[in-house]
Amino acid sequence: TGAITDLDGNNSLNVQKGKTLVFSYIGYKVQEIVVTGNVLNVTMKDDSQTLDEVVVVGFGTQKKVNLTGSVGVVDSKSLEARPITNLSQGLQGVVPGLQISFTSGELNQSGSMNVRGTGTIGDGSSGSPLVLIDGMEGDLNSINPQDVENISVLKDAAASSIYGSRAPFGVVLVTTKSGSKGKAKVNYNNNFRWVTPIVVPEILDSYSFAAYYNEAALNNNGGARFDDPTMQRILDFQNGILKDPVPVKSDGVNWEDSWSKGNANTDWYDALWQDHAFSQEHNLSFSGGTDKMNYYVSGNILDQNGLLKVNQEKFQRMSVNAKMNVSLTKWARLNVGTRFTRTE
Repeated sequence: TGAITDLDGNNSLNVQKGKTLVFSYIGYKVQEIVVTGNVLNVTMKDDSQTLDEVVVVGFGTQKKVNLTGSVGVVDSKSLEARPITNLSQGLQGVVPGLQISFTSGELNQSGSMNVRGTGTIGDGSSGSPLVLIDGMEGDLNSINPQDVENISVLKDAAASSIYGSRAPFGVVLVTTKSGSKGKAKVNYNNNFRWVTPIVVPEILDSYSFAAYYNEAALNNNGGARFDDPTMQRILDFQNGILKDPVPVKSDGVNWEDSWSKGNANTDWYDALWQDHAFSQEHNLSFSGGTDKMNYYVSGNILDQNGLLKVNQEKFQRMSVNAKMNVSLTKWARLNVGTRFTRTE
């Protein structure tokens, strides 16, 4: 049973004593109150949890409640839960207004990014947002996704007001993980995965294809494309009587035209694609710190195989990331960060 209050916040329900009433409203915390009398006075409390979230912007950090610009935020949990190999894949479909598209299935392909639609229509120009990694311009796909603490996407004019003419199409701010005060922590995780082609079309065998093609040609007031001797050779090849997929001409040297005289019964999807491909990834990190210093060191190895049989695809990435923050005095602080990435 439910009820809605009037303009003054009053409502009435027939409820036995001892029963529990649940009060809820958008933007307020849910309250459960046990009925003890005929009249209950309930005061709703603001649910400010989401407003207290800290967002990284160009000039530092702010709480979401204080922000006036349009900012999209992605935390490390959103990335860790997805089977991705680079950050472009991890951001796809996560931040409203950030469009990431891939033009092929190439391993570790860098996605094309734009904020709030196409930013330019000129040839040779780019409408991609500015990418900053810990305050320095960098390649989004050179980072191990496991090293990312959070990502902020500045999507409106506030980006240009901070970064000027370099950020007319938005800014992607990547903050990597740092150490924290406490005992040294060692973290290791791995990922083993198999991929397989999906929705692979089933194609006709060569004899059925030739028969349908001839019927279509006759229906179009034309002659049969494949003559009777060719149809018989196709059957003989399927039955194992003939071994050559393309017959040799009478000169004994050159082949006949493979399209009109061929015998082969090739399933090109099976010829080009493997049934499955294996990939593995390993991540190892060390972190810790004291009141004056903290550190974070991590390593990543990715070995990814593609599905193509011809010119087999393979992608390998090895990366090392290290950060150290030291408080020298009350007014001086030293931050050191280094990152090495090698891809093949």
